[in-house]
Amino acid sequence: MFLSSACVLCAALAVVPSPSPSPSATPLPQIAHVFTSDRVDATLKNTARTIYVVTRDQIVRNGYRTVAEALSGVPALEISPFGPAGSSVNFTLRGSTSSEVLVLIDGLPAPGSFANSVELGNLQTTGVDRIEVVEGGGSTLYGTGAIGGIINVITQRAAQNSAVARYGSFDDRQIEVDSGPLQFSRIVAANAFGLPGGSTRPDADYESSALHVNVGRRAGSIDAVLRAGITSDHTGAPGPDSFLSPSSRESNLNENANVLLSHKSAQAETTLQIGGTEQRIVFSCDPSGDPDCFQPQPALSTEGRVDVGLRNAVRAARGQLLYGVDLSRGVVRSDSGGTSTPSISVNALAQTAAYMQQRFDAPWGSYYAGARAERDGSLGGEISPSAGFVAHVNSWVSIKGNIATAFRAPNAAELYFPGFGVPTLRPERAKVADFTIADARVLGGVSLGWFANRTNDLIQPDPVTFELQQIDHAFIEGLTFTAGTPAYHGFTTSLNVTDLYRAQNLDTQARLPNDPVISSNLRLDYGAQDRGLVHAFGVSVRTSGQRGPVLTTLPLFDQPAAYSNVTAYLTLRAGSSAFVTLRAYNLGNERYAAVNGFPMAGRSFIVEFAAK
Repeated sequence: MFLSSACVLCAALAVVPSPSPSPSATPLPQIAHVFTSDRVDATLKNTARTIYVVTRDQIVRNGYRTVAEALSGVPALEISPFGPAGSSVNFTLRGSTSSEVLVLIDGLPAPGSFANSVELGNLQTTGVDRIEVVEGGGSTLYGTGAIGGIINVITQRAAQNSAVARYGSFDDRQIEVDSGPLQFSRIVAANAFGLPGGSTRPDADYESSALHVNVGRRAGSIDAVLRAGITSDHTGAPGPDSFLSPSSRESNLNENANVLLSHKSAQAETTLQIGGTEQRIVFSCDPSGDPDCFQPQPALSTEGRVDVGLRNAVRAARGQLLYGVDLSRGVVRSDSGGTSTPSISVNALAQTAAYMQQRFDAPWGSYYAGARAERDGSLGGEISPSAGFVAHVNSWVSIKGNIATAFRAPNAAELYFPGFGVPTLRPERAKVADFTIADARVLGGVSLGWFANRTNDLIQPDPVTFELQQIDHAFIEGLTFTAGTPAYHGFTTSLNVTDLYRAQNLDTQARLPNDPVISSNLRLDYGAQDRGLVHAFGVSVRTSGQRGPVLTTLPLFDQPAAYSNVTAYLTLRAGSSAFVTLRAYNLGNERYAAVNGFPMAGRSFIVEFAAK
């Protein structure tokens, strides 16, 4: 496979400092620059769009092993896991579903983007330097699928040598090695946890391997970075507790590679990025002895795509002009294993776009305006304008606002998957807006934000038949509140609350599914300021409210009840560069089901040994 070969080639190259922008690994309050909000290196203070960052330090300190785990505390981002390590997750951002949130790796669409099969629960944090989450419509800069926002997984450019070994409940084991340009991880878990009724979930074992390589060189005035990654997952998939299929198995293979070439001058930066991804998903079960087997012949889904982006950022005394073009081509093949007629669908997809955004600087702050023209093959075209501002009332208080149109072309699964797809689906079109006021002087920083999203032709499964339908008009509206404290003798606290007080199907006035009204994250962390025995510890409480009324008489499709999840960690120093960490999950021992029919494991523990 071409991406696997790229990994070998990368490892043979020497590591040198990477070109700018080079994301920092410091905690969020000290981050000076971000990339995803304006698609160029930008100061966080002067960015109009709402952006949250999960740093490498936070990933390591909290033991986040997947991107889904790392994003679980981001305001307005709701992560709904199916089970313990290695399980799938559903997620929403500001009430928008996963199909309306664009997931990127190093600025390019992640494997599975054409078919909406990007799996954050299986995407390991191996090689990840930071994750930037831009909330609100991002179609002007990124195109289709960014109605709710963008999740950009930025991989490491230069890593320190380290090794981590973990062992925990349900025979959960992991080893992770970070050596210069190469990062590797292997996870194995039996996942044989009991169900609330007393039985044990069968055949829920999980194993995953991840390899990431990144290298850079400078040739004259050109900076070049080559990054590649591959993950392979094999897992049992017994299904919900009311429909257990002990022989169901799923295997996933995801590969990605990209080359970034950039040239900087005093007034401009020109960037060319070329990338490719491959994804392969196989699902099957054995009907002999398994009465719940519904896929006796393997179902196979594959996707391959190539992306090319060329952009130029021109700086002036009082602003910056960004313009560029994006090209994407790919093929999605779906084989239902004979469960429908026809059973195989092969479709080519394409995206072609040009965009421009102008930022104007003023004594009080800055404002911007931009537009994107995109053509998504036979699905048609769209022009997506946006505008926004950031105003600094004084040294502490700032006000931000954004308005935009956003769109989403139906993905390949919705259009063409045998027995499920509806080829006549129309693109979703949305109008989004947000407004935020922040005061850095109160506590360690306080902000209050409002957001709204009005979408036409929203694609949703029917709650009774599960067939795809389009909602003519839907409206989402909510508030986010964040607060934190500055470090005091090593202690910090943070709180964020999201109130999604409106998520309505305006045609029927029913609440949209999978959107909890209230969700919150409360954290307490301690980092030692000396070299004593206790290096760090922390406690976090994640609360998710009721997601709405019961939709059907089928228990599997009922909306999950409210729940809370308490996690904690304690890191002890075992030497000058060695640490032992005890991690505890679900300390309240709640048997909640973030996705109905998939109750979470009870209280569990992991012991971790790390050397740096």
